[in-house]
Amino acid sequence: MTEVVGIKYDMTGRLVYVLPDRSYRQDDLVIVETSKGKHLAQVVRSNRDMEEQRLPAVETMAKVLGPAQQKDVARYQDNLQLAEEHFGEVERLIAYHGLDMKLVDIVFPLERQRVLITFVAEKRVDFRQLLKDLASLFRARIELRQINNREEAKIYGGLGPCGRALCCSSFLGEFPPVSIKMAKNQNLSLNAGKTNGVCGRLMCCLSFEDAFYRESKAKFPDVGSRVMTQTGAGFITAIDVISETVKVRLEEGSVPLTFALEEVSLNG
Repeated sequence: MTEVVGIKYDMTGRLVYVLPDRSYRQDDLVIVETSKGKHLAQVVRSNRDMEEQRLPAVETMAKVLGPAQQKDVARYQDNLQLAEEHFGEVERLIAYHGLDMKLVDIVFPLERQRVLITFVAEKRVDFRQLLKDLASLFRARIELRQINNREEAKIYGGLGPCGRALCCSSFLGEFPPVSIKMAKNQNLSLNAGKTNGVCGRLMCCLSFEDAFYRESKAKFPDVGSRVMTQTGAGFITAIDVISETVKVRLEEGSVPLTFALEEVSLNG
């Protein structure tokens, strides 16, 4: 077992487990040393022991150096303002080089020895000349990071089709695997407007209840199966796992009738 503490570098970021130097409580501000510099972070899960199998290699994990001081918070705020001031300049350089990429975020570690610039692009981008101009602008080591539409939505946040804050930007840590089969399991329309989130990809919430739908559907006859009902024999035309009912067509061309699952049985 290894003692860890859960932190976020920003409240829409993912949960990261790091090695603590002492005990911390939720909402404490700490300084974390990573391979990319020192960062201000907020504790979201206090000290706990975790199995090594659930963690990356301990020697590669970031470490908490100690509680954040007022000067650290002030430097963090200065870095946010500096990033905001340079946002337009970086966008102009991207446009000048004619690159098909969208600037998302600029992040400075506390000591400003490097700059992490995040962008969205559909294809691979040759940003070698841009990299030189950015190095001249910031006079620091530049790291360009390409992300996808899901990660962009996580950064910006917003409201989903359900009217609530996006799962990815409110509570979701890692993105779950989502497939079109999950939508089919729930008998949802495959219309992209109904199954896609604001990121343009399949909604993450499709994965939340997939196990329930798979287990529930296993109790039902397949659509098209011949079954016997109290009214006579017929064929399953639809199932409803929520109400545990099926629709059965008794005669060719007739309107399907609804029966409770326990009222039908397979008929040869």
